[in-house]
Amino acid sequence: MDISTYLKKKQTLVDEALDAVLPSSSQRPGVLHEAMRYCVLNGGKRVRPILCIAAAETFGTPPESVIGPAIAVELFHCSTLIHDDLPCMDDDDLRRGKPTCHIQFGEANAVLAGDALMIHAFKVLAESGNPQLSTELAMAAGSNGVIAGQVEDLAAEGQQPNADLIEFIHFNKTAILIKAAVRMGAIAGGAEESELELLSSFGEKIGLAFQIEDDILDETSTDEVLGKPAGSDHAQHKMTYPAVHGMPAAREKVEQLTSEAIAACNQLGRNTDTLQSLARFLMNRKF
Repeated sequence: MDISTYLKKKQTLVDEALDAVLPSSSQRPGVLHEAMRYCVLNGGKRVRPILCIAAAETFGTPPESVIGPAIAVELFHCSTLIHDDLPCMDDDDLRRGKPTCHIQFGEANAVLAGDALMIHAFKVLAESGNPQLSTELAMAAGSNGVIAGQVEDLAAEGQQPNADLIEFIHFNKTAILIKAAVRMGAIAGGAEESELELLSSFGEKIGLAFQIEDDILDETSTDEVLGKPAGSDHAQHKMTYPAVHGMPAAREKVEQLTSEAIAACNQLGRNTDTLQSLARFLMNRKF
């Protein structure tokens, strides 16, 4: 399939839905709503919502029927990026090629915009009418998920390379939300438990591959291509997969995880061409 055309089509769908669901910047407090819109509608790859949609399509569910859960995942993801960039965390000045939220709107407004996006994500999910989807996102997002990964990521700065620790950070900070996006799409599509287990494996493996590829790109790409400062992981003494295992092993691991994800798709007994194409795209991406 032409994955580039598919991605562009779904990115447009997601962007339009995000634009529609976010409060207008003319609504008080204007600065808060402007900050929320600035940080969401700024050209993201939309990997998570597209995976959610693709998982649902595997079961014959059209994108319009799963767009709410898909954009809820993206709203939460964008909130974590705002908080990640704060001076008290990674202290980054550039995100998706533009000044980060705290640079553009001030630190306090950035904190509040991130908080508001998290809450808005669960409002959108609640309106979808399936409480299981809210549970999925909450489990992936909280103190046993994304936030746990963020805490351990900060604590690991400057520490000696540790294979168990980097596995924990990568799984919780990145892979668990990608896995949740896939699961939410499958649940919305009516997947059976055995099918959900296979897609959970798919989501987890491409999530880990995605983060390792991020680590690789941070060392090998440029600010212009990435849309954020290249080399920031090394500058901040972050624990990364290449730092722990070396660059050749990191590249090999991305290929291994992608192959395992595709193998899980092949066991599903359904047409998973789109999911497999997305997995290969993520492995070979340049940004």
